[in-house]
Amino acid sequence: MALNVKLEAFEGPFDLLFHLIEKNQIDIYDIPIAQLTDQYLEYLEDIEENKIDLASEFLVMAATLLSIKSRMLLPVPKDDQVQLELAVGDDELDPRTELVNMLVEYKKYKDIAEVLKNREEEQRKLFKRVPEDLSYLWNGEFNISNVNLENMKFIFSNLIMKKNQEGKLHTVSKDPYPLAKKVKEIYKIIASKSSVLFSKLFNKKCSKLELIVTFLAILELIKMNKIIAAQERLFDEIVVTSREVRQWK
Repeated sequence: MALNVKLEAFEGPFDLLFHLIEKNQIDIYDIPIAQLTDQYLEYLEDIEENKIDLASEFLVMAATLLSIKSRMLLPVPKDDQVQLELAVGDDELDPRTELVNMLVEYKKYKDIAEVLKNREEEQRKLFKRVPEDLSYLWNGEFNISNVNLENMKFIFSNLIMKKNQEGKLHTVSKDPYPLAKKVKEIYKIIASKSSVLFSKLFNKKCSKLELIVTFLAILELIKMNKIIAAQERLFDEIVVTSREVRQWK
């Protein structure tokens, strides 16, 4: 397992190199390798003077920089072909190319890490709400005996079709049938009679909108486990029964 040794503010050789590059406002694609190498070695000397053990990767980077520096100082052969390649900017002839590519790649990860760090700090400012305990609304398992949504959808569709045959609606009012109010209304009807036929919960004279709200109210009561919808056989009338878990408030 590799040990990540943190030297003051720098967690690795590339972190130190970036610090020096930013401090001196150096173009990453045109690094003055001699200047950068001298400053890098100066930092390592300060570390050694403080008797802090250097991680091996810092020493490897120092050797790499010295190698690049020495290659940069070598005289360039005055060969016509070499001069031509230098003129068109052949990266393979520049000893700094590999280092530049690694620095560019490292910067990508460094930028991503900074974004993630900022997001983490933003998340720390948020306080999530504790989930509300709604267990008092029901007792037992969610149950729709022998009834599925398709059965209820079929019966409800028939009610809508009958309402369509009676004529079009001409009056539209703003939220005349609040769902919460309809839920209480339907529950009171069922609780007072213990059990009611599903179709009897829909007023024949009501509008299409009220039909829809009534249907949603029944589904909401089933979801809350306040009532049970049961059917003896397929296509039989659905019977809705009160669970009488708790008095409706």
